[in-house]
Amino acid sequence: MAAASLRLGGTWGDKLELLRLFACHGGLLSFGNGVELKSIGTRFEGAPRLHYRDTGPDGILVTELLVEEDYKALRALQLQPKVILDIGANIGLGSFFMKSLYPAARVIGFEPSRAEGEVLARNYAAWSACEWLPVAVGDQDGVNLRFAVHPDKTGGQHLATEDEADGWNYVTVPVRRIDALVDEGRFPLPDLVKIDVEGAEVAVLTGFGRYVDAPAAYIMETHSPVLHGQCLTLLQDKGYRVAADSPRGAGARILCMIKTA
Repeated sequence: MAAASLRLGGTWGDKLELLRLFACHGGLLSFGNGVELKSIGTRFEGAPRLHYRDTGPDGILVTELLVEEDYKALRALQLQPKVILDIGANIGLGSFFMKSLYPAARVIGFEPSRAEGEVLARNYAAWSACEWLPVAVGDQDGVNLRFAVHPDKTGGQHLATEDEADGWNYVTVPVRRIDALVDEGRFPLPDLVKIDVEGAEVAVLTGFGRYVDAPAAYIMETHSPVLHGQCLTLLQDKGYRVAADSPRGAGARILCMIKTA
């Protein structure tokens, strides 16, 4: 944790704030009321400031994505992406990690949850060439679907099914296909795609349509062994090979696929 604070924080005050966040995550200190938005300076040109809420869920995400580096497989790839899609961007920590590696890249983040999107928008406003689209991504286009959000969770938002556990709230969100957005000229074909959509991975890939083999690489969290196998087969059939495949816990895995020459 101390090494991550030194690596990420811009000033000594920023490094100490990160140490406080990690101490809260470890149970040594208490988080704030969850309303206050924290901000630190960073050492990265493409993402010089980072905003997050002083809550346990955001603390978990900072630890997973910036300390444990869920997407560290990208470090080993010889990529210089110009356009990155962050599908399931949440508050932007995955985007932050990718901007730390590829500061000149344009990032389009998709996050239909308004609460997370407001923090994401603050982060993107502080970074270069980033845009938030407040829509879900799937295999349908131009429809509105129920989206489950939890008042006490930062992660886990998902397209709702009929039978949901107690505690979830529901909002209606627009769903778009990636191929339709590309055809509309909203953004060019991406070079790198990150996906974390809580079980909708196959629907997202299906929504790429004829462009599914355009990116040089995908990195995604798959949320069950069945979904993992489906994503693996779909992308292998389109000419991708496994660059990394590691357990994430509770049946989830981090899968990185790179297009073969």
